[in-house]
Amino acid sequence: MSEALREALRRAAESAPAPRLGEQLWRRGRRRRRVRRAATALAGVLLVVSLAALPGLVVGGMGPQPADGPAPGVLGRPYPWQLTYEQDLNGPVVAAFVDSHTVYLEGAGVLVGRDGSYRLFPMDPDADLGLLSPDGRHLARRSEIVDLVTARSVQTVDKARPLAWSPDGRRLLLVLDRDDGVIEQRSGDLDAVAYFELATGAVKPVLFTAADTPAAAFSPDGERVAVTTGRAGQPQTLTVVDLTSGTPDILFELTDRQRLAGEAAWTPDGRSVVLMVADGCVWTACDVYPHGLWGWRMQYVDPVTGKAVDEAATARQGRPTGLVGWRDGEPVFVDQRDTEDTAKLVAARPDGSARVLLTLASGAGGLNVPRGVVEHGTLGSRSANPVDAQPWAFGALLACVAPPALLFMVLRRRRRAVQVLPDSGVGQGAGPDDLRAEGGDTVA
Repeated sequence: MSEALREALRRAAESAPAPRLGEQLWRRGRRRRRVRRAATALAGVLLVVSLAALPGLVVGGMGPQPADGPAPGVLGRPYPWQLTYEQDLNGPVVAAFVDSHTVYLEGAGVLVGRDGSYRLFPMDPDADLGLLSPDGRHLARRSEIVDLVTARSVQTVDKARPLAWSPDGRRLLLVLDRDDGVIEQRSGDLDAVAYFELATGAVKPVLFTAADTPAAAFSPDGERVAVTTGRAGQPQTLTVVDLTSGTPDILFELTDRQRLAGEAAWTPDGRSVVLMVADGCVWTACDVYPHGLWGWRMQYVDPVTGKAVDEAATARQGRPTGLVGWRDGEPVFVDQRDTEDTAKLVAARPDGSARVLLTLASGAGGLNVPRGVVEHGTLGSRSANPVDAQPWAFGALLACVAPPALLFMVLRRRRRAVQVLPDSGVGQGAGPDDLRAEGGDTVA
């Protein structure tokens, strides 16, 4: 390059106007960097949350594991957004319980299907979940029986409370409030204990008596029922009724430390009715203050003579809420000391110890396992699948993910558009012949 040309270019450069790079341009660049960083951070948070939910995806549908091994089975709790049983039926079920940490603020029932699926069962405030039939297909509730396979509801009797299922699941024992207008009362001041025939819908009376806090159990052959009745706060009477003849046999009045063991309170041979006897407090006080229970024991009552015999073991630990079946010749109880304690399914051994078969996750209660599963089924660990979610949950997830994803795409497209502009100068470096000082040296 000649000296004349170099001088002409220098003068042209000095006379050229300076580029206008105001503060606004730099501020815009800083804002874009901050937005990109915020979008990246939000995407990272969403990724961490997704990874945290992966364990539920992996174990939610796993098969049952034997509970007779060194570790008991475990039932996990549902996700708040779990599907309801009406949205996707999963009956027959292998377990049911109550959980208060769902979208239903008053608590909801939880149904666990044979395939490990979890479904929510919405409940009215202060209502009980109900009783599962021995095969896990039906759920008996106040005034109705719900088919968990078809979602069809069968009405029993208005205001009737379920007491016990027969072992074959064909009959349901009920207590009917007085003056319900269905069964002709022998006295206007008495309740009626009756059974409902599932196949025909017939209601047949068993006993007329005051039954404020009743409990009942069918014999193994389904032909007799043991019932405790009486007014609240007064001694309860143990009565055995032959359903064929309709003859009631009043055995004796229970003390305030005795109560019928539960829905399966007959020995498998049908020779004895099982009672639970409390030590340290009476049962009404134990229910309110469970830590006052020092121990408990079983008592076997002859259904013909009424003779009661204590078992050999004494001072069993825990807080049994009901005898729900017999496994390998051992009575199986649901054990939960209070609402904050973990509910367990335990087999009471002859030496007074307990073998844990199934454990419910802490924070849930009201464990209900069908008698058929307790006695002959395989108990195992199950956990909920977060993908089994109600439609609104997917909408909420989309509302959280879509804005940062769209923002990322827009910023990426704008950046690419700037890079391809021919006069933008973005990404174009200065060569050694582009800029030189007056002395002819290359500017570094």
